[in-house]
Amino acid sequence: MDSKNIVSEFVHPTIMSTPCFMVSVLAIYLVTVIYLGPRFMRRRQPFDLKPIIILHNVIQVLSCIYTVNEILQITGYQILLFWKCSLVPETHELLERHFKLSYFLFWLKISELIETVIFVLRKKQNQITKLHVFHHIATVTLIYLLINHNENSFSALYPIFLNSNVHIVMYSYYLVAAVADKKTIRALTPVKKSITVIQMVQFLFILMQAGIVSVKCGVPKLVFFYFVAVICFMFYGFYDFYRSSYKKAQRRKSSATAK
Repeated sequence: MDSKNIVSEFVHPTIMSTPCFMVSVLAIYLVTVIYLGPRFMRRRQPFDLKPIIILHNVIQVLSCIYTVNEILQITGYQILLFWKCSLVPETHELLERHFKLSYFLFWLKISELIETVIFVLRKKQNQITKLHVFHHIATVTLIYLLINHNENSFSALYPIFLNSNVHIVMYSYYLVAAVADKKTIRALTPVKKSITVIQMVQFLFILMQAGIVSVKCGVPKLVFFYFVAVICFMFYGFYDFYRSSYKKAQRRKSSATAK
């Protein structure tokens, strides 16, 4: 039995097999963080959500560590050979583990939407940028595609493998920042800058792998173009953030020093 026939044996949970639930959640998310949330907070003081922020970051770090380990185990560490089409024999047992991980990732990405809600309740509306909102919506849709429209099986785990490693670093930083004093946070500013650079580098590797897989292995065109468009937009968004946040600050610092 070939891999496509094995994949077709799997019946996904109803909530993930159609886009209805996903679209409903994302619609509620958008209405909440753009309209209802700010309206609710208009005459209220920011909430102190430090325990929730700490818990959220701990859960994200542990979840990403689990994801990285699971991908390595499922692919027999061959995920590192990202240019190959078939990383491991696609047995029923491995594919079952693959889909269980995909379902876990679906809920993990849904849980990440909480970050924006936290911004709203803390009256940090300036942090709810178009990039931030797009990033959270897009990652949910990409996991939906992983579950329902993935014809390349384990090759599709490579972007998740890279992103999970980046998120381990990122959420660990957020966790430290949530419990550290202001002096420590200022000292960690270079780390924050490095995380942005790492995020941009991962997008370049993801695009390179997507190009190789599309040529050597074949990818549904619509899925491929959507995926590439999302990654390109994210790369540009992070580059624009890096340029506006760090390069301008560096120029201001240089000007102040010259005076």
